[in-house]
Amino acid sequence: MQITKRDFLKKLGLGGAAFATGAALGDEYVPDRSTLPEGSCGDPEHVWFGKHIFPLPHTLEDGASAFLKDGKVFQPARELPIFHETDVVVVGGGPAGFAAAVSAARTGAKVALVERYGSLGGLFTNGMVLIVLATCANRDGKWNLVTRGVCEEFMLRAGKLGKIFCSLPEPACPQKHWQPTIDPEAAKVIMDEMIAENKVEMFFHSWGVDVIQDGNAVKGVVFESKQGRQAILARQVVDCTGDADMLFLAGGDYNQVTCPISTVFRWANMDTINPPQGAKSTYPLHGNEGNPDARWGHCGMETGNGLSVRDLSRLEVAFRRKNWNDILEMRKTSGWENVYTSNSASQIGVRQSRLVAAEYVMGRKEIVEDNDKFSDCIGWCGVDGPHAAFRVSYRQILPKKIENLLCAGRCLGKGDSIDTFRLIAPCFMTGQAAGVAAGLAVQKGVAPRSLAYSDLAKALGEQNVYHA
Repeated sequence: MQITKRDFLKKLGLGGAAFATGAALGDEYVPDRSTLPEGSCGDPEHVWFGKHIFPLPHTLEDGASAFLKDGKVFQPARELPIFHETDVVVVGGGPAGFAAAVSAARTGAKVALVERYGSLGGLFTNGMVLIVLATCANRDGKWNLVTRGVCEEFMLRAGKLGKIFCSLPEPACPQKHWQPTIDPEAAKVIMDEMIAENKVEMFFHSWGVDVIQDGNAVKGVVFESKQGRQAILARQVVDCTGDADMLFLAGGDYNQVTCPISTVFRWANMDTINPPQGAKSTYPLHGNEGNPDARWGHCGMETGNGLSVRDLSRLEVAFRRKNWNDILEMRKTSGWENVYTSNSASQIGVRQSRLVAAEYVMGRKEIVEDNDKFSDCIGWCGVDGPHAAFRVSYRQILPKKIENLLCAGRCLGKGDSIDTFRLIAPCFMTGQAAGVAAGLAVQKGVAPRSLAYSDLAKALGEQNVYHA
């Protein structure tokens, strides 16, 4: 029986370093280089790669580095290259940013979307929070879908993919409230398609790190990537970072809160449990999705600062360890002996951090007692468990003092204890309103603060947004 040297080394458990020094076999190994394929460094499988490696010119000139002086670090001033110019730039590609970009483009505006990861969806897809909650309201004894527009369009497209990709019940169902669980990879593809169909310029792997300002007016954003820092000039900016990063960088006012943080894990081989044993299991059977083999759920509910690198780093490690221990416990249940973690969220579950000091900050009283009094409704937050559905005000996405900036998603103007806005469907809804407002502001040549609500309401209606 013949054996290759590579397999021999594997069986010995010796590394390449030991082999290179002659420690593995005793005698010095001299390869026969005369038999190597052209363009290969040794492994014939690498020939194709060797033929497809080409030099490229530098895409950007290196800027002056930061320097240390008297124990302090300084960053020299420098000119930033203008990477792109557009009407509207959206920073953050979660549900709010996705909806903002699509809806702004549908007003006729040129739109760019900047996203730090390589896919859209934010905590919905990359964070694997897969259920679209708070979509419906019970009005006059009937359940109605209230988060319509881009959110409804997205859910219907997911529903057409079949149950394995989207567990979508029938509309007006009082038991499930039309709240689907959607496969994250399917969701990413649908979002990609809708962005492309609406001709949005998509820039992945780009992190918004600054704003461009003229006084209190925002004129664009600065983003960081592997190519360095570059600028995007825009007439309107929509902050959908979830943490109000652009508002913070523009010097806007905000409140900062903490909320339990967790990470989602997805488990496979979950469909073989013996039902009687399942009833005895101490582990929660939650997170059903279309694939009967898979379940998802969040691990840990720890307090931490969602803006602190130290806190987030500590919790990432803690949650991975907890999930590992959970899997070992789950395998003790009959039928779950082969359960394993199929994947973990690439984005940790920060629920709240900065909250915008908006022109209007909604509290409990405004939801319970005064919700019918709004004259500038941009949409509805649907029911989530015991919480009632309620209207949302345009002024909640308008930050004080800063012009040409709208803030959508979980960071909008709200009381610290009002939690519903961070859910997926409300993020779609507020993002769409911000996108429509930004597009109209460009179209009419005004700041979002000066936009007539009658014009905004008309445009929202044209995009099938429920805002009665």
